[in-house]
Amino acid sequence: MIEPLIGELDNLLGSVGRRKSINVNDRRTKARAVSLATLYFSDFRPVMLQRLGESALVTADAEWQNLVRLAQGNNSRRSYVTTLRIIRNELSETNVALLSSAAPPTQVDPSAEEQVLITTIEGLVPSASASYSQGLLDLRAIDRLSYRGTATEFRETLREVLDHLAPNDAVTRQDGFRLEPGQSHPTMKQKVGFVLKSRGRGKSQRDATEKSVALIEELVAEIARAVYNRASVATHVLETREEVGRIKRFVDTVLFDLLELRAS
Repeated sequence: MIEPLIGELDNLLGSVGRRKSINVNDRRTKARAVSLATLYFSDFRPVMLQRLGESALVTADAEWQNLVRLAQGNNSRRSYVTTLRIIRNELSETNVALLSSAAPPTQVDPSAEEQVLITTIEGLVPSASASYSQGLLDLRAIDRLSYRGTATEFRETLREVLDHLAPNDAVTRQDGFRLEPGQSHPTMKQKVGFVLKSRGRGKSQRDATEKSVALIEELVAEIARAVYNRASVATHVLETREEVGRIKRFVDTVLFDLLELRAS
């Protein structure tokens, strides 16, 4: 269930182990170590805690913290290898415990802001609310091998909300409206502009949200086009998950703006 994290850890361990230097001084390796520790504490540990309890994670927690401390200075390569090997062994044991655990993973409740979006969208477009909720579940699953569908769920949430707020015929009836090249319907960016303009937003205010929508489209398209080989599946999965997390943050921001909501 935590194979992607184990795969990334193996890559880092192999990279450090092959070095000939006494100390680990390069920023890239240090950044990878901190990034992995952050991923463990923010994404994987909460599920492990729910399934296995605090006592099962004491050693792993301490060693991940030690890895972060090592990355703060120029420490010996041997100390990195020792710490990474301990973490690797702990993750292996944890993975076995997770797989053999009879208790199903506990669902992580949406945050206050996410719940506001779910409730509000449910009252407007139930299918969009369902897509958003599914995206949350997928993004928080630690055993997924692909997040392409997750990216699409968040994009579809935004698209359906925009279709509700800005129907095609209303957008195309605007004075001076023109379809973008190669398009047969208004784009999401054009719909955002229509909604915000109808509310009296100035051009600079509209531009920021329109750019966010354009970036969402670009990121989703990049994930859909992504190609990877079997030797880099773990890296690909983690990187894609991070990109989907970015998409969600942009979608949340745009939806809060479009629906005129306030974060608690």
